[in-house]
Amino acid sequence: MVRAFLAIDLPRDIKKDLYNLSFLPIPEGVKLKWVEEENFHLTLKFFGNITENFVERISKVCQKVLKDCESFFLFLDEIGSFPEKGTPKVIWIGLRDTSGGLHKILNPLERAWRELKIEGDREKFHPHITILRVKRVENQSNLKDFVEKLRLSAEKLKGKGFLVREVVLFKSELRSTGPIYTPLARISLSEEK
Repeated sequence: MVRAFLAIDLPRDIKKDLYNLSFLPIPEGVKLKWVEEENFHLTLKFFGNITENFVERISKVCQKVLKDCESFFLFLDEIGSFPEKGTPKVIWIGLRDTSGGLHKILNPLERAWRELKIEGDREKFHPHITILRVKRVENQSNLKDFVEKLRLSAEKLKGKGFLVREVVLFKSELRSTGPIYTPLARISLSEEK
């Protein structure tokens, strides 16, 4: 079995910019886990544990569905969190899709998932890059102040864009030091016309 997900990997400079946010001092009474620099990505679909055979089928379907889809730009947006109310568990940076390119690849992929009998996601897709996870909070006020400082620090990244040229099917191995993501298949998008 392979723990797999489909994602858009990020260029090195964007990963570096996101990693630089991690130098913000963590306040007392708050335990956070930053995503490792090499692991920043935009998840399109998490498949969970699937067979090697199913990995191959997903890869072929993605190549068939995406062969005529054009590359497109995404832009970094504002800091947010899940859940929206109460204590955040995940802090992320949003992505803006001004061309609609993301939905041009997601809509046919979602139809393909249904044909493969892969369950749809329960919640509406919200493009974001997870930057850290909140592990423990003993001081809500300190966490709130930290998130506000993070939001202000990330302001300088807002509007920074990158070209999406491919979609990657990743294998995820969970380790005590953090997950290791290995590309299983790279599906290229056609160049912009």
